[in-house]
Amino acid sequence: MLVKLLAILFILVGIAGLILPVMPGILLITIGILLLYRERHEEIGRLINEKAPTHLADFYNDFLHKIVAPRHYIGVDWAKVKKDVLRTEKIDTSAKDERSVKIASSLGACIRKARSLVESKYTFVEKGILVFGPGFVELEGNTRLYIGRIQPFIKGADRLVLFVVTIGDALEKEAGLLTSGADPLSGYLLDRIGSFAVESLAENLENGLRRDYLKQKRSLSSRFSPGYCDWPVEEQFKLSKVIDFSKAGVSLTEGCMMVPKKSVSAIAAVAEEGIFHDLISSCDICEQSECFYRRNS
Repeated sequence: MLVKLLAILFILVGIAGLILPVMPGILLITIGILLLYRERHEEIGRLINEKAPTHLADFYNDFLHKIVAPRHYIGVDWAKVKKDVLRTEKIDTSAKDERSVKIASSLGACIRKARSLVESKYTFVEKGILVFGPGFVELEGNTRLYIGRIQPFIKGADRLVLFVVTIGDALEKEAGLLTSGADPLSGYLLDRIGSFAVESLAENLENGLRRDYLKQKRSLSSRFSPGYCDWPVEEQFKLSKVIDFSKAGVSLTEGCMMVPKKSVSAIAAVAEEGIFHDLISSCDICEQSECFYRRNS
């Protein structure tokens, strides 16, 4: 109700401001309208990034979206995604040579394209831990997860949160078309952006859950995913049954590949307040030190 009142106030003040000066009035009216339809902000954002001129799309992405997005919105942190692509691909945006300028320009266009294609979805469930065994945990519902080296890092937990996130398949399809067509650079960059986007979505869901548990005076560990360290990727089949991947539009192939590919499944342990004060991720116990997706400790 408060948001709607603020939206109407912005519109009324904006209309009054059209007399002098014009631009602040237009801006206030725009913010008011976006606030009225804030529950559809992702859909509006995709439309703006697809149809609007570059400067207007950038203004929405860098400024307006931060105002109209719901406070507890779980989505992709696009600023971080861009930073991660720049870092891993060693792109220097300050360089003035023709090649560097072309790559930087293509990256900006690909970020906008990605924002028009990504459709963030997720689902999660919480299960009680019945048994801690050597290299496994058994959950209520008779599900046994063989988590190997991860087990010591969730010691003290009494429950697990299991979740899956995805950004859909539209970006993946577009990247494939560009890679096999006339613009392989954009196809490559778009695919890399998608990989970091789904990781960002998983991280933001994890952090959102952590905030919710803190309010309950509970603590949440970092997330761990099948296929990392020595947790067999085949355990995906168990997760898919417990979580019901289909609620997020995700399925598994016979070879345990997730469809859409830009999807992440994971578990995180829940315990009393303070147990997981010092967070450790699967990256901290993984030997692949050069991995593009390595998370900072």
